[in-house]
Amino acid sequence: GLWAAVTLAHYVAIVAIACLSAAVLAAVAAIVFGRLSPLAFARAALPAQIVAVSTQSSLASLPAMVEAAPALGVTQGSAGVVLPLAVSLFRAASAAANMGVAVYLAGLHGIPLTPATLVLGVLTGAAVSLAAVGLPAQVSFFATIAPVCLAMGVPIGLLPVLLAVETIPDIFRTFGNVTADLAVTRLAGRGAPPPA
Repeated sequence: GLWAAVTLAHYVAIVAIACLSAAVLAAVAAIVFGRLSPLAFARAALPAQIVAVSTQSSLASLPAMVEAAPALGVTQGSAGVVLPLAVSLFRAASAAANMGVAVYLAGLHGIPLTPATLVLGVLTGAAVSLAAVGLPAQVSFFATIAPVCLAMGVPIGLLPVLLAVETIPDIFRTFGNVTADLAVTRLAGRGAPPPA
């Protein structure tokens, strides 16, 4: 009853924080290393982030990300190469979310995690995120999270329960992925002058 609802709310909060942290780190990288103002990045990213939140699909957000390229100071040609690759391969928030799920389950089961276990989880999460599809996480939930959990020695028996509320964390996951894709686009096209 109530304990289960609180547990699921706690899970959603942890995964959302992991995804938002990945988005913030990506935005900071675009701002600092891409020499872009915070306001310019936020304005350019907002339309694609809205599509990401409403569709839960990085792939569906791709046209909006390509349209944001000029506002990021990146040519359409560069964006046309970088963004499809980023959407296909670079899922920073997904990797963070998958680690968040594994760490959450470890805590729920009382399993202590050593630094070596966490490093193994990060490496597995990064590798698995490369093979995931750019569709809502419910499609690949078990295929992307179970390997991370198993590599860290965390039981996966509760994954079907977590899948029931995955729609909410997936909104944050897609938001983070799209933000990171736009940041990578700015960094790859940083030879262009920043927009005013």
